[in-house]
Amino acid sequence: MTTRSDQACKACKKQKRRCDKALPECSLCKRTQRPCEYGVAADFQPSASDWSMMKARLSELENRLANSPRATEQHILSPISGPSSGAVLEQGSTSGATLCNSIDTHSIESNSIISSSQSIGFTPAYSTVEHPGLALETRFPASMFLDVDCYVWSHARLPVPTGNIPAPVLALLSQGNVVLDVSQTYFATIHTWFPMISKKRMDMGLPVQNAGPDLAMLFLGMKLVTTPAIDITESALYDTAKSFVASLESNGVVSLLCLQAMILVALYEYSHTIYPAAWMTVGSCARYADILGIMPGDYSPLGQVTTWTEAEERRRVWWSIYILDKLVSLGSRKRCLLPEVHPQCKLPVDDDVWDRGQVSMAINHSTSISYHTEQSPFSRLCQASMHLGRAISYAQDNSTMESSRIEEIMSLACELSDFATVVDNESAALSPEKSLDLLTPRLIFRSALFVALDRFTCPEKISAEPGYIESPGDKTQNEIELQSQSMYIIEQASEHIHTMGMELLRSFRTEGISLMSKVSPFILDSIYASAATFHWLLGEGGNEVYRTAAADFGLFLDTISSRWRLASTYREMLTVHDVTARVEARTT
Repeated sequence: MTTRSDQACKACKKQKRRCDKALPECSLCKRTQRPCEYGVAADFQPSASDWSMMKARLSELENRLANSPRATEQHILSPISGPSSGAVLEQGSTSGATLCNSIDTHSIESNSIISSSQSIGFTPAYSTVEHPGLALETRFPASMFLDVDCYVWSHARLPVPTGNIPAPVLALLSQGNVVLDVSQTYFATIHTWFPMISKKRMDMGLPVQNAGPDLAMLFLGMKLVTTPAIDITESALYDTAKSFVASLESNGVVSLLCLQAMILVALYEYSHTIYPAAWMTVGSCARYADILGIMPGDYSPLGQVTTWTEAEERRRVWWSIYILDKLVSLGSRKRCLLPEVHPQCKLPVDDDVWDRGQVSMAINHSTSISYHTEQSPFSRLCQASMHLGRAISYAQDNSTMESSRIEEIMSLACELSDFATVVDNESAALSPEKSLDLLTPRLIFRSALFVALDRFTCPEKISAEPGYIESPGDKTQNEIELQSQSMYIIEQASEHIHTMGMELLRSFRTEGISLMSKVSPFILDSIYASAATFHWLLGEGGNEVYRTAAADFGLFLDTISSRWRLASTYREMLTVHDVTARVEARTT
C-alpha cells in the first residue's frame, strides 16, 4: 500500500505550504497538530482494510434504514451497492487480491434478472448488446427511440440500473456516517427551498430497495450541493460527480434517481457559476425528463405510480427542471427549453403535507388558479418562474412597439407587482423561520420585473439586442409613459429588495453559514439587478443614498459568497456598473 498521496492535503493547499503528502497525515499537519485531510483522488485505490471498514459502514446504514418507521419487510439494500454487496465486499476484504477501481453491479443485476425471468417463464424484452470494437455495453432498449410503438408492443422495460460505482465515490460515502449526515443536512437546508426529493419515501427506505449506482449518484449529488463554497478547496468532488453521471449515461441507466442527481449537479453548477456547464446540464435534464415522461399526460416508461407521494415527487422533479430552465435563461435572455405550462397543469401541493405523506390533506391546484389563493412556498416558486418565463419572452421580443404590446407589458408588470405584494403579505404573517421559505419566490417576482422592464427605463429608445443598442426613431407618447412607469416600478422594487437584503444580512451575522444554506442562490439575480440600478442612479444624479445602498448590496454579496460562489461573480460584475471605478479607470 502506498505511503504517499499523489496530491497535497487541503490545509497545505489552502495555506500554499509545501506538503510532503505523507499518509495518513503529512509532516506539517502532524507537527502543528492540525487535522490533515486529502481530497478525493481520481485514481484512489482502496486497500483491503478500507473495504472491510466500508462494509461495516454500509451494514450499519442498512440496519438503520431497515429499522426505520414503516420500512418495508422486503430486504433493503445498501444505498451504494448492488445486491449481495456484502459478499462482494467480503471477497475483496479477505482475498487480498488486487482491487479494481470500482464495483461492477452489472453482472449481479443481470444474474438476478435472468434467474427471475426463468422462474416465471418469459424472456426479458431487452437484451445486452455488445458493440464490436468498442469498450461499450448497453442494455437500454433502443426501440424506445427508434419505434416507440414497437417498444410498447414488445412489452420492453427499462433495465435495472447497473454499472460501475467508482471507488472514490464508495470511499467518500463510506466515511463515518457521511450518507446519513449528508441526507440530514440536505433535508434541513436545500430541501426547504427546493423540495423535489421525497423526504417521506427516503425516511421509509423505499429508494434503497433494489438500489444501484443511481442511488449512489444521488447521495453524491446531495453531498455536492450541501458543501459550502468556503469548504471547496478543489474541484475533485465536482469532477467525480460529472464523471459518474457520464458513466451512468454510457451504461444506459435511466431512472428518476439519476435525474434527481443530475438536477442537483445542475443546481451546483448554477450556484457556483460553472458555465457553460450549468446551461448544458439543465438542457440534459430537460431531455432526460422527456425520456421518463414525467410531464403530466406523457407516456412514462417508468410505469404506473403506486402512491400519491411518488406521483407528487415526479411532478416536483419536472417543476425543478422548469425553474432551473428559466433561471439559466434569465441573464442571457436565451430561449427557454421547456414549453410554457398548460393552464390545467397541476402545481405542487403543500410542502409540509407532502413531507409527512398526509394524503388526506393533499389539495391540488391547477396553474390557472388565482394568485390570491394561498399556496405553499414551492408552489409560489413555480408560479414566480412561470411569470419569469413570460418576462423573458417579452425581453427577447424586438418587434415594433405597438400600443397593444405596450399594454401587454404593463399588464404583466402590474400583475407581477400585485403578485409580489400578495406573497409579501403571506410572508409577513409567518414566523421569521417560516417566512424565509417564501423569500425566493418574492425575489424572483422582482427579477421578472427587472428583465421585463429594464430596457424601457432608458430615455433613449433601446432595442432588445444585448448591450443597450439604440433603436432609430423617436419614442411615441405611449413609450414615454411606459418609460416613466417602468422607472418608478424598478426603483420601488430595488428599494424593497434593499430592505429585505439588509434584514437578511443582519441574520447572517448572528447565525452564519447555517442560515446561508437555507437561503436559495436564486435570490441573487434580483440583488445584483437592484445594486446595478442604484449604481446607475448614482451616476445619473449623484445622490449619495444610492451609493450607500449599492455598498450595502456589495457587502451582502461578499457575505453570502462564502456559501454560494455565484454571489462573488455578481460582486465582480458590479464593478462594471460602479461609476466611481469607471471614472478612476479613465484618469489612470
